[in-house]
Amino acid sequence: MPKGTKISLKAARTNANMTQEDAANALSKYFGMKISRQRIMEYEKHPATVPPGFGHGFATIYRLPIDAINFAS
Repeated sequence: MPKGTKISLKAARTNANMTQEDAANALSKYFGMKISRQRIMEYEKHPATVPPGFGHGFATIYRLPIDAINFAS
């Protein structure tokens, strides 16, 4: 990916070969609390609402630098 290029949360998940359910399970492990598939769906629809901690979680589970993911609407 060219430097400075940002991809959507959905594209990041798809590139990681994960379903929304996979992402929810991975984030549940990462945070030690239940994260629902519906929450993943909402964050993909409205990325500007993703809390900073979740941004780091998404970057970790998708194995991307956080600045490669577009969290703006």
